Amino acid sequence: MLSYFLPPRIEFGDGTIQDLGEHVKALNGKKPLVVSDAGVINAGILAKAIDALDAAGLAHTTYSDIEPNPTDLSITDGVDVYKAEACDVVIAVGGGSVMDAAKAIRLLTTHEPPLEPYYSDVGGIDQIRDDMPPLICVPTTAGTGSEVSQGSIITDTSLNTTDRWRKRAIVTPFNMSNIALLDPGITVGMPPALTAATGMDAITHGIEAYVATKYHPIAEGVALQALRMLSANIQQAYHNGEDVNARGEMLLGSCMAAFSFQKGLGAVHSLAHQLSTDAPIPHGVANAILLPPVMEFNFSHASEKYAEVAHALGIDTRDMDSNEAGRAAIDKIKEYNVELNMPTGLGAAGLDREKIPKLGADAMLDHCHKFNPRPCKEEDMVVLFEASF
Repeated sequence: MLSYFLPPRIEFGDGTIQDLGEHVKALNGKKPLVVSDAGVINAGILAKAIDALDAAGLAHTTYSDIEPNPTDLSITDGVDVYKAEACDVVIAVGGGSVMDAAKAIRLLTTHEPPLEPYYSDVGGIDQIRDDMPPLICVPTTAGTGSEVSQGSIITDTSLNTTDRWRKRAIVTPFNMSNIALLDPGITVGMPPALTAATGMDAITHGIEAYVATKYHPIAEGVALQALRMLSANIQQAYHNGEDVNARGEMLLGSCMAAFSFQKGLGAVHSLAHQLSTDAPIPHGVANAILLPPVMEFNFSHASEKYAEVAHALGIDTRDMDSNEAGRAAIDKIKEYNVELNMPTGLGAAGLDREKIPKLGADAMLDHCHKFNPRPCKEEDMVVLFEASF
């Protein structure tokens, strides 16, 4: 018995954000809470969303106290603003952190706080109802794909699960937005480093989803097509950021890769989720560094699928057997990391080596590795951190 959840309504195209107010009205919204962060405000992107709401004659309130790795504390504050201002729709304008925060804020507008009962590692999916206000997501980066995902990653500060903060997931089909507005024009201003990090995040999503152990042939097809689009455009978007066509392909590819990880993710994400609170290392950068060692670790269990990944990444595999093609896929990721100026390892990115044993233990608490093609033990996680250092 299989349950598949296809993405919400997706509007894609340069200038899509101009219709934001009309989408709010179509959802019977009268006063949206706009969730964003300082970076989006400073880049002038939030102003475009506000202009669209003003043009539609809609009252609105903005909440922008969202950290790069949103905490349960900022979620609670956002809920207070939503209720105090009598809002009825949530709009996320930002990257993955903003969209994840908006999902959690939306949840607690109708569910009793705190977030603790709703995390996936305590069976939260069974506690979440569908009686939440509408959500519109406007991604400003091409990487996380949170606008179509079922997950919301929150930094838990409650100390209920470990001796320090760690990231936890809220996963439910009800997390999906009602509408995702994909406007490549608003991603044109992304600096090269952010383009690289978010692009490698999306590529990691596609690869991990394709080799994940769950049965989901629809997601596998989408993952491969996402990888084709991402690999064909990431270099152009990085080196020529004004190219709206490349930006659009990256944005749509990111969205597709995120849909594909309904099939599951893997050890890369279980490892990377620990780093943003402890190094801190941006999630996309962590994924890029960790991906080749994890692919090596998985190779004995996934070589044939990695061969398909190689083809999707644009490698001519006609004269290669599956092992050669799979190895070529790993080499291609390493080439991307060099070209995109990723740090040479987690140590260079800011990780204190003494933290690795604790990080390895915490990685086992993360849900993503459950679908890794090669089963993981705590000592494997420690070895993978060391191999990536």
